[in-house]
Amino acid sequence: MDTTIYERPREKLYKKGVSALTNAELLQVIIGSGNAGMPVTKIARKVNKLLITKGLSITITDLVAIQGLGLVKSSQIVAGFELANRLPYQQEDPYKDVDILADLYIDIRRSKKRTLLYAFFDGNGRLIDDHSQLINPNVSTTRVARKVFGEALVRSTASILVAVGGEGQSLEPTMFELSLARDIYSTAAMLSMTVKSFVLVSDAGEYVIKEERHE
Repeated sequence: MDTTIYERPREKLYKKGVSALTNAELLQVIIGSGNAGMPVTKIARKVNKLLITKGLSITITDLVAIQGLGLVKSSQIVAGFELANRLPYQQEDPYKDVDILADLYIDIRRSKKRTLLYAFFDGNGRLIDDHSQLINPNVSTTRVARKVFGEALVRSTASILVAVGGEGQSLEPTMFELSLARDIYSTAAMLSMTVKSFVLVSDAGEYVIKEERHE
């Protein structure tokens, strides 16, 4: 087992690759250095906390308000986010994740009760993590969406997939599922994330709830 500790994020990035860094460490690399009153580690934690709250809707005004983070560094962070958002999502093989999705749906197809699954993917379409849980019929869809995206933000997620269903369950969407789909699509748009799909799954098949677009 490799027990080497790379104390500096830049060295860790060089040795282990950018994907090995936490969000706070990535921010430390971008920010560069702090000052006598505010070390870069503390500045990065404050920025990361703000990102968890506001996502990519963060503004330069929000960042300048953080002690130790001046206009130049704040501008660099905002510009970096905007550039990443403008880059097109590219996938060499549009069908390469079919097997991944089939594996994700297995638990839902076998579940005796209606189950929610959500999965996170990075910018290259690779699966980061996934979770499944039984649906509480009394929970609000806003609360579910908030939980999903709260976890997505701390995992540097580029796109998400949400699936709902169970063995013998109907593929006709309920009001809960339609409302949840709207919350998922609208929140993803605000956070500049892509929704790979919002799909109902059962042992009888699949049904995709598409995003409602308003001109």
